[in-house]
Amino acid sequence: MLHGLSAWLVLGRGLLAAAANIAGGGLALGRRRLASHNIVLGFAFSGGFLLAVTLLLILPECMRLSPAAPALIVAGYFLVHLAEHAYAGHAHHVSTEPHGAHPLVGTHGPCDRAIPISAAAGHAAAAGLLLHSFFDGAAIAAALAAGSKVGWFAFLAVIFHKVPEGFSLATIMVSTGRSRRSAFRIVVALGAATLAGTATVLLAARSVLGLEPVFLGLACGMFLHISATDLLPTTSHIRGLSVLGATAAGAAVVALAEGLLHLAGL
Repeated sequence: MLHGLSAWLVLGRGLLAAAANIAGGGLALGRRRLASHNIVLGFAFSGGFLLAVTLLLILPECMRLSPAAPALIVAGYFLVHLAEHAYAGHAHHVSTEPHGAHPLVGTHGPCDRAIPISAAAGHAAAAGLLLHSFFDGAAIAAALAAGSKVGWFAFLAVIFHKVPEGFSLATIMVSTGRSRRSAFRIVVALGAATLAGTATVLLAARSVLGLEPVFLGLACGMFLHISATDLLPTTSHIRGLSVLGATAAGAAVVALAEGLLHLAGL
């Protein structure tokens, strides 16, 4: 399926995801007020949405297409896990954690009032998010191996957390003492990493036929990590029905949409 799609269609989705990263960074750097609670709700909704897409749509398709699906899913999960932890640590921790963990949630708010953090922690957060974004982009393309419906759901699942992600990185960079111009360049690099991930999978699919089941299994593991290990832990320490409701709403939207599409024969 991926091999037969227009390259512009695939790359266009990666480009839109990259633009969402940049829009989020621009929102933070444009001195616009965005409450930290809204960012947390965005992560909660996208985490629930992505987890539901992974388990309800991508996982069954993986199992149907390849007997090696369980191994591929585990490989995809640990590919993201090892990359993030080997090179930059976890990309979605809060500022109260020890060892300079990456304070994405802890630094949200207007950039002028961001909580100061060390340059080392900021650089680690940026590196972690660049890797994370690359895998986001790769998974967007890989999910298309399961068809248009799963591809669209996966694309939306990524888009929903791209704006908060860009906002987070811009805020972190300013809180380390960087200028707004420098912070924006790093946010642009974040978007470029997303597009690079999409282009890498597309190029591999065009170079070697028959890799779609492999890509889909890896994407399933990647999405499982991004949702269950990255996004949802970002909000799990926050008590309140609004965060819990946003997570449940994200999953419910997928289940409802899938049910309606199934009734419509799509």
